[in-house]
Amino acid sequence: MEERGSRQQLRGLLDELTGSARMLPRVWGRRSFWQIRLRWWVPPLIAVGVGVGHLIGYRFRVLPILLVAAGILAYNALLALFTHRLAANLEREPLRDRRWVLLEVGLDYAAMFLLIGLTGGVASPLLFFFLFHVIFAAIQFRAGTAQLFAGIAIAGSWILLALQSAGVLSCPAIGYLDSRLDFHDHPAHFVAQLLFFSGTVAITAVLATRIMTRLRTRVRELTRASGAVADLNDRLDRLHTMLRVIGREQRLQPILDRVCSELAAEMGVKIVAVKLLSEDRRELRFVAGHGLPADFLERKVVQLARSPLNRRVIEGEVWVHGHIGQDDRFQLQAELLDLNIRSVAFAPLKLEDRVIGILGAYCVKADRFKNEDTSFLRIAAELVAVAIENGRAWEAVESLMGERARFMLRVAHNMRAPLGASLSLLALVRDGSLGEVAERQREVLGRVERRLGALNQTVGDLLALARSRDLTRELPAVTVKPAELGEQLEEIFLARAQAKGVELRVAVAPGLPPLPSRGDIASQLLENLVSNAIKYTPAGGKVRLVMLREERWLRVEISDTGIGIPSAEQAHLFDEFFRASNARALHEEGTGLGLALARQTAERLGGSLRLASEEGEGTTVVVYLPLDPPAQA
Repeated sequence: MEERGSRQQLRGLLDELTGSARMLPRVWGRRSFWQIRLRWWVPPLIAVGVGVGHLIGYRFRVLPILLVAAGILAYNALLALFTHRLAANLEREPLRDRRWVLLEVGLDYAAMFLLIGLTGGVASPLLFFFLFHVIFAAIQFRAGTAQLFAGIAIAGSWILLALQSAGVLSCPAIGYLDSRLDFHDHPAHFVAQLLFFSGTVAITAVLATRIMTRLRTRVRELTRASGAVADLNDRLDRLHTMLRVIGREQRLQPILDRVCSELAAEMGVKIVAVKLLSEDRRELRFVAGHGLPADFLERKVVQLARSPLNRRVIEGEVWVHGHIGQDDRFQLQAELLDLNIRSVAFAPLKLEDRVIGILGAYCVKADRFKNEDTSFLRIAAELVAVAIENGRAWEAVESLMGERARFMLRVAHNMRAPLGASLSLLALVRDGSLGEVAERQREVLGRVERRLGALNQTVGDLLALARSRDLTRELPAVTVKPAELGEQLEEIFLARAQAKGVELRVAVAPGLPPLPSRGDIASQLLENLVSNAIKYTPAGGKVRLVMLREERWLRVEISDTGIGIPSAEQAHLFDEFFRASNARALHEEGTGLGLALARQTAERLGGSLRLASEEGEGTTVVVYLPLDPPAQA
């Protein structure tokens, strides 16, 4: 969950940066809306300024200024109305949006020049308010627009100066107490002020434009870098998923199917397929593919002798073709065109210096694959090659284990019949059924019988082990009633426990649902555990078996007050053929397979087995078996 949250945050940051790069001029919303919202404050501020100015002693013509403020309010209302109606069109047409904003700026400049004319012309203190429009233009528009606005402000100011100097335009002067701020009284001063204003506006336009240009450039660079990081993060996540699949799944085909699916999703392509070399290295056969038709996978074969392009990949080269249908050297070209494939990328499945096949990505777009795609495909191909090697090794080991299990079954089965016959004959001889037997002879025969009995038990354990390893053997689905199973266990072991002086108690909770099983392996599992508990509990001890339900599980607890298991040896309890030291001292006979077989059986039924023990105090084994039907064992 944390990894997924990090990826979502990274993607969110990328979207935010992309939006910032695209919408950077629109600082607080769309340009038109933002200027309109800001313009609502201008008329009230003008009115406040007029009032404050009169209070502190300034004298100027109030009514014309307030009329200009009312005009600003009126045209802003019209702009707001039409902007709201045209919002969708302005969003779709950036050029129209820009022209609309230029209209707004033109109206604002006209209002500004009117206010400047009403407050002394070039002598007006409002002249420097043009700086705000220049800065806003640098933020909102491209570089030349801010300089254009600066030029208009400067040129308009000098034209105003010329008109005032020529007497063509008469601007009312501002008075302060008993003095007047009139251009004609100090023309040189106001010319110098206008020069300073022009330089300030020009420098501000250049600096603001450069700052915004660099800011936009850095945001675009950051957006590209963040996009690359996000893409890399996604691809690393896919590679991590592939590694988890490879580590979790041992069988070759499921690994290849999942890897192809993950790669197709990551690369955004229609098809990802794996082709493996035949043993004679003359053919490439499709063994897995996401997005490929089943008949394509089954029937299509690439002959290397007729495919120079595939031979290049087999030689270790990553190969890209951006226009399927324009190269006669490409095999299966017609079939891929039928699937609407227009570009492909192939990477060798390489193990050290040996190529075992090809990993291919197929896309419906021409010229789809770039350098970063081929680099990623090469890395993925190396992982897939390792997965194929591991899968083949696992299947080889599994096949070998199956052969060993079948061999053990044959050997144990062939030994069991003569052993059983030998034990029966020995019993006849020892009991005197075939003639009188001396006491010394009976003692020797008893020792032989015990040895053969131990051997018979070992053969039985080997048979059980072989059957548990033979996964090809199908077991019929059955259901077992826990109450009947408890009665069966009590019937089997009660006499043996009493003969040894051990108290055996079986308790089954009422109303337990039937337990799904395969064959009789559930009863064999519990028989094995109860037998062990009685075997290693001395006279006077107790063995207790309890069955109850825990949610969707049947919980079976077998506890005893026997010899227990040394803590130092408990880590090896489930190793095959391992016996605890105190168990060997108590009973020489034994195979050390009991607990290993019990846990394998529990897991085969979809459950689990846990053990807790203390030397000299006893052992408790808890088995959880699902009350839902198990998968085919």
